[in-house]
Amino acid sequence: MDKDDNIMDIVIVGGGICGLATALALHRKGIRSVVLERSEKIRARGAAIIVQPNGWRALDQLGVASSLRETAIPIQS
Repeated sequence: MDKDDNIMDIVIVGGGICGLATALALHRKGIRSVVLERSEKIRARGAAIIVQPNGWRALDQLGVASSLRETAIPIQS
C-alpha cells in the first residue's frame, strides 16, 4: 500500500477468466492491478468453458454476462 495516496497495487498471476474478472472488479473499486500472463498471445484451449450459476451471477455483477450470453451455446443433456 502506498502511504501517500492509499492506493493498493495488486499482482494477478494468470490472464484467464478468473484473472481478468478479478482485475476488472478491482479496477471498478479504484484498486490498481497488473495481470501477468506467460503466454505471448491469446490461444483457445479445450473445447468448452462451463460457467456455473454462481459464475454467471459474478459476470452479471461485472456487467459482461449479457454480451457473453449472446455468443454462448447452452449444453443440452
